[in-house]
Amino acid sequence: MRKPTIHFVFTVPLGANIFRRIVDKVIKILKITPLHRFGIDFLIPWQRPIRSVHAISYNLLHAFKQKGYKVRLYSLYEHTVANMNPGDIFIGLPLPAGGMGATRSNDDDRQSVTSRTIREFPNNKNFIIMPYSHDETYANWTKSLVRDNAKQGGGAIFIGGPIWERDWSKSPYRDIDLNKKTHVIMGIDPNDYPRVKIQFNPKGKRRFLYIGHTAWYKNTVELERIASRIPNFEGLHIGEGEVKGWKNMRFASLTPAFMSKIAEEYDFFLSVSTADPQATTILEQMCFGFVIASTPETGYEYSSLIKLSTNNTEQNIQILNELQQKDESELLEIAKENRKIAEDNQTWSQFCTKIINFVDL
Repeated sequence: MRKPTIHFVFTVPLGANIFRRIVDKVIKILKITPLHRFGIDFLIPWQRPIRSVHAISYNLLHAFKQKGYKVRLYSLYEHTVANMNPGDIFIGLPLPAGGMGATRSNDDDRQSVTSRTIREFPNNKNFIIMPYSHDETYANWTKSLVRDNAKQGGGAIFIGGPIWERDWSKSPYRDIDLNKKTHVIMGIDPNDYPRVKIQFNPKGKRRFLYIGHTAWYKNTVELERIASRIPNFEGLHIGEGEVKGWKNMRFASLTPAFMSKIAEEYDFFLSVSTADPQATTILEQMCFGFVIASTPETGYEYSSLIKLSTNNTEQNIQILNELQQKDESELLEIAKENRKIAEDNQTWSQFCTKIINFVDL
């Protein structure tokens, strides 16, 4: 009996060089099947270490293939419809109307491959896969698609921490009859993120690091308040946007070599998100060896993480001042425990296995 084909929509990396990007552009203009469609590694420009945004694509693709399924891979930006045969399985990431930067929009992109396939083929075995938090601005644009898919008997795979699985009465989807849903936590390959932080600056002279953009749910206004109220504050922000009071570096390739240099100067990774599904930057820094101070709303609630508030600045400052005075030996033990948690709990194996079981492959 023929196994069904899995049609999988997620992110696909751009070519690492100009030649590959030109080839992909010509293929798009000529409306030829994209090279990534066949799910073959040498036709997909994976970059090492695989960026977190593409790591889900890579690991699920390989997990499906290891189970013996043929996989057709689509970029979520494609305006097409999956070529489904009877019995095939569709697993797709939605796209906001206007693109990924438009998460404040009121609807999904109705021409995107995920939207079209789910709505035009309601009798398929369809699954939506997406990062999720209870924040209405973060999630509302997907609500109509999630509802339509649920009415058709489709399933939903929500990527995020346990905080977003609890208290479903707070969910923007609470009025949708979601009979088929599951929640999965993120994965990481610790081998791509070796421990590089092996010592800390002297007490009282330790510095802070934040990696990420400045969208509303990242709550960087709290990082600005912290910086403005701590005398002689020293912090580095790497990513899109500006965080006032911090040194800002717009872009950097977070290779082990680069992070080794960062680790020589900076000690504590801060994240004060209000509605992050599960910030992969926290997992990465847990592996690299930084001590993490974060809010539960980042999607992580491990005991080795220093718990911060989303808006109680004075409390946050007190906690950070206490961290400044901790013995280096204690900080090294915290960092060791952080990496062990990432290695044991946040594997790609647990991520892929839960999805495979849910989809019933």
